[in-house]
Amino acid sequence: MLAASAALGDRQAEVIDAATRGDARAFAALYDAHVERVYRHVYYRVGNRADAEDLTQQVFLQAWRAIGRYRRTGAPFLAWLFVIAQNAVAGFYRGRKDVAPLDAEPGVQDRWTDPELAALDGHDRAVVRRAILGLKPDQQQVVLMRFVEGLDHAAVAAALGTSAGNVRVIQHRALRELRRRLAHRVTP
Repeated sequence: MLAASAALGDRQAEVIDAATRGDARAFAALYDAHVERVYRHVYYRVGNRADAEDLTQQVFLQAWRAIGRYRRTGAPFLAWLFVIAQNAVAGFYRGRKDVAPLDAEPGVQDRWTDPELAALDGHDRAVVRRAILGLKPDQQQVVLMRFVEGLDHAAVAAALGTSAGNVRVIQHRALRELRRRLAHRVTP
């Protein structure tokens, strides 16, 4: 799928334009280019493969339905998909207040991995994930878009409908809060 994203590269604007005119093949190319990142973004929020897969498909179904209304802004197309994903995740949690995820981490472990290191690594990731999910919703979005998805301040700002300066402020406060939450977990 990363190859699909790289192949789209310079042609993305024309593919988006074709998709907004209803070209299903163009939308399929956008799907191929972005499905992994949308899935990862959703998975990080819900922590369960089955739910993340379902929500990812809902995101692309909603995107297909709304693609005719898509307008290019300063944000990448992926940021628009992340906004749809955030709304899907919020709807998911509104309907399922007390359900805990079954699996804690994506991916299959290499069978030769040191079990002790794998357990420690999994624990560390779970602690950081819980700390991030304990942040305010806007802080969660900024942290995930900036550090998990690698979007720049301008793209995050365009996706969230705010300024890049405001994104920097939210990021600063989020990182300060994460530092506070994780301080007692770190041993020198």
